Parts: sequence; structure tokens; C-alpha cells
Amino acid sequence: MTKDRIAALALVGVGVFAWIEAQRYGPMSRLFPQVVAVALVALSLFLFASSFSARSRRAAAERRAESREHERPDARGVVLSLLVIVAWTLLLEVLGVWTSSVIAFISLVLILRSTERAAVVWKSLALGVVLVTGFVLVFRIVLRVPLPEGLFW
Repeated sequence: MTKDRIAALALVGVGVFAWIEAQRYGPMSRLFPQVVAVALVALSLFLFASSFSARSRRAAAERRAESREHERPDARGVVLSLLVIVAWTLLLEVLGVWTSSVIAFISLVLILRSTERAAVVWKSLALGVVLVTGFVLVFRIVLRVPLPEGLFW
């Protein structure tokens, strides 16, 4: 069985579990989890069905051939990424959500995209700062969720 089929069946299980768990909520509270569960099951079944197509089998064969050609994954990048995530969680209260998230995002981009062209890296950095700012504004203004402010905004 291919990885796509295994992942699809696992996600169907998660969707069914989410649907069952949502039944314990009140009538209005269960609506959102049920919608997400139905979408998850439907998309997982689509993934499962599409994994039987000839195109999918060719793509899987190409991925296997490509993975044999490449060397093993960069352990340095994985370790540094984990350290950045740990530092981000520790700095949330000290620096605030926005500042620590921007620093973490910039660090992750520089670690994981170190082989890319400078223009691509700069675009990723700019987009990341805009997205982090957007999320913080949505949580603070629209949802009125208090976020740690720390030393900075």
C-alpha cells in the first residue's frame, strides 16, 4: 500500500473520530467540528481514490527514483529548526508574540532556504512578516484574544 493510501485512511479515521467527539458538544458548538470532519473525510477519500490512478503511480515512481539519487536529509537543518521552535516558545512571554514570531520565521527561512537565490529568500521574508502581522492583528482586533506583548508589540 502506498503512503498516500495509508495517509488517506488515517485521515479518514481522524475525521470519523472528530465527528464522534463533536456529538458530545451542544447543537451550535458541534457545527464547526462536524464541518471540518466532513471536509477531512471527503478530501481523504478523494486522495485515496486518486492514489489508484496511473498518473499517481507514475508520480510515486518518480519520487522514489529521485529520493534514491539524493543524499540523506540535512540533519543540521532539522536540529536548528527544532532549536528555533523551542526558542520561539521560550521568548513568547519575553519579547511578545509578534516579535518572537517574526524572529522565528526569519530564522527558519534562513535555515531552510539557505541554498535558494537571494530574491526568493527576501520575498519569503517579506511575506512572512506580513502574514505574522496579519495573524496578530486578526487575533487582537477581530477575535479580541489577548496575546503576550512582552517588550515589543
